[in-house]
Amino acid sequence: MRYLALIYGNDDIWNGPDRRDMIAKVNDFNRRLTESGELISVNGLVGPPVTVRPTDDGLPVISDGPYLEVKEHVGSYFMLDVESHERALEIIQSYPGVTSRGGGVELWRLMHQR
Repeated sequence: MRYLALIYGNDDIWNGPDRRDMIAKVNDFNRRLTESGELISVNGLVGPPVTVRPTDDGLPVISDGPYLEVKEHVGSYFMLDVESHERALEIIQSYPGVTSRGGGVELWRLMHQR
């Protein structure tokens, strides 16, 4: 089963005093999943994004960034190839960015499988 994990974070997590420690933990997390063969891809996202939406006349319009006014934002993603939904949840729960200071992971099962 393949999954997309969207990583939410905020400046308190990624730019705070524990930044180096958090990056080292995430790198170790990625290394373990790469060695197990479960990590397909991982990338950070560079913002701001653009949004493309239809107008009333059906033509697309491009605007700066998402319309969300939130402290947390999607900052990276990774893709998994695992044996079960339970394994995907186990991996997500062990992600270092899920902390009491914010952050989280949104898990999506990918439609097309191998």
